[in-house]
This record gives sequence, structure tokens and C-alpha cells, in this order.
Amino acid sequence: MLEKFFSPKSIAVIGASRKPGKVGYAILQNLKNSFSGEIYPVNPNATEILGLKVYPCVRDIEEKVDLAIIAVKAEIVPEILESCGKKGIKNVIIISSGFKEVGNIEGEEKIKKIAKKYKIRILGPNCIGIYDSYSGVDTLFADPKRVKKPAKGHVGFISQSGALGLALLDRYAEMGLGISKFVSMGNKADVNEIDFLKLFGKDPSIRVISMYIESVSNGKEFMKVSREVAKTKPIVALKAGRTEKGKRAVASHTGAMAGSYEVYEAAFKQSGIIEANDLEELMDFTKALAAQPAMKGNKIAIVTNGGGFGIIACDQAEAEGLELAELSKDTLKKIKEILPAHAVAGNPADLTGDADSERYKQVLDAVFKDPAVQGVCVICLMQLAPLDERIVEVLEECKMYAKPFTLCIGGSAYSIEIAKRLQRNGIPVYPTPHRAVKALRVLYEYGNILKRVKRKSKT
Repeated sequence: MLEKFFSPKSIAVIGASRKPGKVGYAILQNLKNSFSGEIYPVNPNATEILGLKVYPCVRDIEEKVDLAIIAVKAEIVPEILESCGKKGIKNVIIISSGFKEVGNIEGEEKIKKIAKKYKIRILGPNCIGIYDSYSGVDTLFADPKRVKKPAKGHVGFISQSGALGLALLDRYAEMGLGISKFVSMGNKADVNEIDFLKLFGKDPSIRVISMYIESVSNGKEFMKVSREVAKTKPIVALKAGRTEKGKRAVASHTGAMAGSYEVYEAAFKQSGIIEANDLEELMDFTKALAAQPAMKGNKIAIVTNGGGFGIIACDQAEAEGLELAELSKDTLKKIKEILPAHAVAGNPADLTGDADSERYKQVLDAVFKDPAVQGVCVICLMQLAPLDERIVEVLEECKMYAKPFTLCIGGSAYSIEIAKRLQRNGIPVYPTPHRAVKALRVLYEYGNILKRVKRKSKT
């Protein structure tokens, strides 16, 4: 039944507006631009909006409606929801705020009772709903001129905050990272993070689940489901409301109780969830896990055309519990033959500032083929003139080695454009060596999670 939130054949927008800048107008505009199914605007004071026929009431729509989006004042939401129930609509997104998050517990309880009466599944209230890059469902009330939407990808993103989720989607699109599904849960009057973990865990288009959560509805069930999903897909989570002031902010945001951060931290570890400490880590870890396989051990190689960046990567590797692999004599011999006389073959492999894409190709081939290497951090300083754009093809070819690797490309417009090209082709790119190495550590962490799962399944 939850699938209808993401793949309906028809959608009613209740509260559709004729005025640009209004929530009901933005939702209708975005749906019209992306959704190929039937769209039914509902507004008793209009006959046509954006070229679509408008209905005075949802019950006036003769055809079947799979999904209803409610964007009206809180006080009339119960009446509208009752109409949806009588119409036979089983999936409803309530965008409207003004419920538990502002102390209106009675109002939220009322819509829950109506939903139970008609067996309706509710997303929200106080949310921005759903974005599905495959089905075209887009209920995010954002001006398309201000917000970029990610292309098709393999991330399932669950967020308790709508505005935060929207900002991250915009950032993902700018980075070139694709998304499969995004859901903003709001107050979680009905469907919650557990429901979406189950759904995303079975979705073949999703490779990694990324979560921003402020509270969990049922701790034991959440852990149980997370452990099961983590057997096949990595889960990355950022828990907000860690401090006393943060907890109070959570209560005023979605009306939820945040709970002890220490309890969440322990629960994440026991459930196989990879924890992010901030939004930067949430994005960095997500894009690595969406594109790269788990790392089977902690032995890595670093390949760079800048010695300083290589040293920073070495320091970060030690801080993350990663070790520099001891390259074989054959590998070192090959690297020595490739490098100029003034360079020293080793790990890190410093290709020096005059390295071109061909030198990278030959050294990377030797490094990836070394049995001791379980992951690679590649650093490319595009500011150095000898390094040509064919490096994009060289790095894309590295996927054939089936070993995890992350890439560091830092700089301004030219470097950023190269990074976007690579990320659109499934290679995670970071602007600094320490972030690239951290991402490798997360691939190693997920490798350990999979090992623990296998051990438990045998006992």
C-alpha cells in the first residue's frame, strides 16, 4: 500500500492555488512538469489552473484517485480527509502544518481517527512530502528556479525535516549525485521511518538508505528492521537533538521527544547503522556507499600528483584506523619504471606534479592489481597543467578492478566541473583528502558490518 505514495497513477492536489508563490501552486506546477499520470487540482474557487480542469471537491472527481495531497489550513484538514475517505483514497500526504508541532495534539488525534476509520495511510502532517526521480512524483513546494532536483540515482533519503531535506536534495543535484526516492515525514502521525526502511530495503533502485532523524517511533522495532536491511543495504543516519537545547528544538519542530543521544548512538552500532556526525558526513558517506562496494580490509593505497595532499591523506588514514598497504616488490618495480627518475616509488605513490593521465593510468593499474591493496584514495590536482581531461576516462575505467576507491579533486570552477562529470558516472569525489579518506573508512566500516551479519547468521 505504501508503494502508492511513490508510484500512483493519479493524484489529487487539494488546495491547488492560482497564485504563484503559494504552496498549492508550487506543488501543482512541479507535478505537472514531472508526473505523467493524471492530476486533479481541487479548489472550490477556481475552474482551471495551469491548463488543468479544477474540481470543487475531491468527491467530484469521477475517476479513481490513488494519492491525495492536502495543502489547506489545519482547521479544515479533518473535513478534507473525511472527503478523501468517502472517495476511497487510501494514501494521503498532509502538507499542512499547525498540529502536534504547535501543541495542537487534539487536531492531530482527530485526523488519525479519521484515517483509521477509512483505512487511509497518512504521510505527515507538517511535511513537504515526496520526490521520486523515477515515477515523477514531486510534491516539494519549491520554486524550480531556486532548487535543483537530483537526477535518477540509487539513494533512498528519509528525512524528518522537510526544509533540511530540500536543501540537501538541492546540494545533491549540484554535486551530480542521483536520488531514487526522498520522503519528508514531518510529525509522523501514521507512516514513519520504520515503514520507509522496510519499503526502501526491498526497492531494487536503492543501494543506500540515508536518514536525518530527530526521534524514532518504536526503538525495538527500528533496531530489528535496521539490522535486517543492513544485511543487503548500508544505512547512514544523522541524529539531531543531541543536546538539551537540541531536544527542546525537536519538540517544537515536529512535536516529538528526541530521547537520549547516547541511547541512539548505542542502538545505531547494534543495528548496523553507520552514524554521520553532521550534514557534510551524511552526504559524503551516502555518495560513497551508493557508488562503491564494501571494503574487505583496512589496507589502502594513496595515489597523488601532489606530495602535500598525499601526506594529509596519510595522516587522516591513521586517524581513521586505516593502514597503508605494503606494496609487493613487483608492484614497486612497475611503479618505479613508470615514474620519472626524480620520483620515489612507494605508498603513497607520488606521481609528481608533471604527471599526465597516462602516468595515472599505468600506476593505478599496478596499484589496483596488488593483492595487498583493499581500497584506493586517488588525488588529482587539476590545477597542474600536465594533467589533462582524459583523466576522467582513466578513473572511470578503474571501476573494472572491483575494488573500492574514492577521489579527491579540489579547486574552483574547472575542478568542480570535472568532479561533477565523475560523480554522474558513479565515482564519489571530495574536495579535500581528509574527506576522501573518511569515505574510504566508511566503506571499510560497512564491510565489517557485513562480516558481523554473516557470522551471526551462521550461529
